Amino acid sequence: MRFLILFLCVFANASSVVARELNVVVGWNKPPYVISQEHSGFEVDLVRAIVSEMGHTLSPIYVPFGRTAHLLKNSAVDIGLTQNAAHNVNVSILSDPYIIYQNVAVSQAARNFVIDDISDLKGKSVIAFQTAQSVLGEQFKEALALEPAYIEMARQDRQVDMLMRDHVDVIVLDRSIFNHFKLENEVYAEKETVFHELFPVSVYCAAIPDPELRAKFNTVLNRFIEDGRYQLLLNKYQLDNLLHKLPQESSFM
Repeated sequence: MRFLILFLCVFANASSVVARELNVVVGWNKPPYVISQEHSGFEVDLVRAIVSEMGHTLSPIYVPFGRTAHLLKNSAVDIGLTQNAAHNVNVSILSDPYIIYQNVAVSQAARNFVIDDISDLKGKSVIAFQTAQSVLGEQFKEALALEPAYIEMARQDRQVDMLMRDHVDVIVLDRSIFNHFKLENEVYAEKETVFHELFPVSVYCAAIPDPELRAKFNTVLNRFIEDGRYQLLLNKYQLDNLLHKLPQESSFM
């Protein structure tokens, strides 16, 4: 009996060491993926559920999108969300892909812009999401590099405001993020907008420096995808499942 009690105590202590609170870096508010004021959104809910099944808890740290790679390099956090090879992180620490964004250029229909190619953005005022020039490829980077009216903005609700209030010609962001913020404002609902399909999908992973933690994350993530819990969470946030668009040649671009 004394041996059993001793064994249980040792087991309990070992479990408490393994289970821990993980510091997870999350980009600033970008519903429906991240709703920072509620500590929710598709990405937050998914990763919270995954690390919970791994036996841990999640402690979110909200930062501007471009800060995540810096925090990872300084070993200040356990996980950085929404990362890929374009974000100046070592590809060896990237998890399997867990979310795919569909970035688009958006303009007001009343402006009658013809934007069939990235080069058509030249000469227009453009606001893109933070790190867009790194993520959206060399053609986009070269087309906007010398444009004085091009800026990148961390707050994507501001992007939508700037477009709908006629302060900018075009914005570049994920389609679902745009729809969310446009539908939030009744005034914007009356204005027709156009999606210009200029970009391939953007595949994102979680950056996890600890190899054991990363392997467990991948195992649970794929379990979620296979058993339908991933799709149920997509349904909750009215998101399309774009995993079938995952490029065959690369999991990280």
